[in-house]
Amino acid sequence: MEIFKQKIKNLTKNKKTIFALSIPLSKINEITNALLLVQSGKIIYTVQKKILPNYGVFDEKRYFSSTKIKTEYFNYRNKKIEFLICEDMWTKDFTKKKKEKLDLIVVINASPFEIGKFKLRQSHASKRAKYFKSSLVYVNLVGSQDDLIFDGGSFVMDKFGKIVIQEKFFEESETHFILDSKTKKKQIKKINKFENLYRALMLGLKNYMTNNGFRCAHLGLSGGIDSALTLAILADTIDSENIHSFYLPSKFSSNDSKKDAESLSKNVGIKISEISIEILRNTVIKHLNPIFKKFKEDVTEENIQSRLRGLILMALSNKLDSLLVTTGNKSELAVGYSTLYGDMCGGYSLLKDVYKTDVFELCRWRNKNTLSYFKVKRNNIIPEEILTKEPSAELKYNQKDSDLLPPYEILDKILSYLIDENRDVKFIIKKGFIKDDVMKIWKMIKNSEFKRYQSAIGPKVSKMSLSLDRRFPITNKFDL
Repeated sequence: MEIFKQKIKNLTKNKKTIFALSIPLSKINEITNALLLVQSGKIIYTVQKKILPNYGVFDEKRYFSSTKIKTEYFNYRNKKIEFLICEDMWTKDFTKKKKEKLDLIVVINASPFEIGKFKLRQSHASKRAKYFKSSLVYVNLVGSQDDLIFDGGSFVMDKFGKIVIQEKFFEESETHFILDSKTKKKQIKKINKFENLYRALMLGLKNYMTNNGFRCAHLGLSGGIDSALTLAILADTIDSENIHSFYLPSKFSSNDSKKDAESLSKNVGIKISEISIEILRNTVIKHLNPIFKKFKEDVTEENIQSRLRGLILMALSNKLDSLLVTTGNKSELAVGYSTLYGDMCGGYSLLKDVYKTDVFELCRWRNKNTLSYFKVKRNNIIPEEILTKEPSAELKYNQKDSDLLPPYEILDKILSYLIDENRDVKFIIKKGFIKDDVMKIWKMIKNSEFKRYQSAIGPKVSKMSLSLDRRFPITNKFDL
C-alpha cells in the first residue's frame, strides 16, 4: 500500500488538482479504512472510517479498526467540507453534533446493490443534507466481487435534500458540475425495479466470468421458466458463440417442453443440443434394483434423473472449459425443492437470490423491453407458452410444483417474511396466512439448510440472501 500511495503522490506533483484516494492505512497492530486527499505530491487531508458494519455480508470488524480520532472538516477556499466513508453516512449520530452550516458533504461508497436499496441511500443522504443545509455528493462503486454487485448510481443533492444530478446505474461515468444556487435539477429517470434487477444479474454474471477466466458458459435448458430467464440473461450479456444450451430429456419430459426450449434458443440465437438421459436412467435403475426392490418407488428415482443431468452438464463444463450456470431460484432453494448434486450442480447460480414470482416478472419485463446494451436486439424472446404453463420439474408423469408447494404468490410472501424480514411464524399467521402452510414452509427451510451450504455462489440482490446474509446452523432444534 505504501508503494501505491507513493505512486499517487508522484502522479500529483506540480498539479493543483486534488486526488481523493481510498486506501487502508496500516499502523501498529491495526488497519483503518481511510480516505486521503493528495495534492502536489503531499497528503493534505486524512479521514478514517468510524463506523464499521458487521451485519449481513459485512465483516469489517474482522479486518479494520475503528478510529476514535475526531476529524476536523476539510477547509478549502473558505469552504467547509465533510468527507464520509460509506457507513459513516448511515448513522443517525450526526443529529447529536452541534448543528452548523456545511458547504459540502462528500460520501464515498462501495454500497452493494439490493432491490429497493437506492431509496434508502437517498433517504439517509437527504436527511444529512437538510440537517447541515449543505449540498451532498454521493459517489458509489460500479462492478462486482463474488456475490456482491455494486450498482453505481452516484448522485448530487442540493441543500434541500433533492437530487439535482443522477448518474447511471451499472455503468462507470464521469461528470463535471458546478455547485451553486443556479444548479438546476436534471430530468431524473424513474427507477424501474425489474430493469435494475435484470441489469444487476447481467453485471454479476459478466464480471464473475471475466474475473475468473471463463470465456464460455452453458446451461441445461428444460423448457421451464427458470432456465428460460437464465438463458435470456446469458444471451443478452455474452456473445452467442460462447453460449451452449443442452436439452436433457427423459421419458417424463413433455413434447411441449422440447418445443419451448427449441423456440427460446432460436429466439436468442443460441444452438441447442439434445442429449437423452433415458438409457442412462434405465441402466442406473437396473443396477440399483437388487437393493431398491425392497422399497417403494419415491423421490429417490426422481432425483436420479436430476443427478444424471448434473453429471453430464459438469462433464461438459470440464471438456468445454465452460462455466455451468445453474438455474434454481430462491423460492426453490429456500424450501429444498432442488436436488443436491443434481439441478444444483454448477459454478454460478444466477437466480439464487431471485424469488419465483420475480422470475415471472423479469421474463415479462424482458419480453417488452430491448435496451441498447442487450446483445439480443428484439422483444418477446421468451415464448408465451413458458410463461403460462404450470411449473413442473417433470421427474414423473403429470408432476406439478403445486403438488408439494403452495402457489408461488403465497409461498414467496411467506418466505419473504421468514427470510428477508426475519419474522417469526406467529407474526406471519397474524398477517392472515394459513398456519399449516407457514409451519410446513418453516420446516422445509430448516430441513434443507444442509443443501444450501453446498450450493453454488450467486449474485446477492435482496435484503437477505441465503448465503452470507442468513447464517443459520445446519443442526438445530429450535422453533419460531
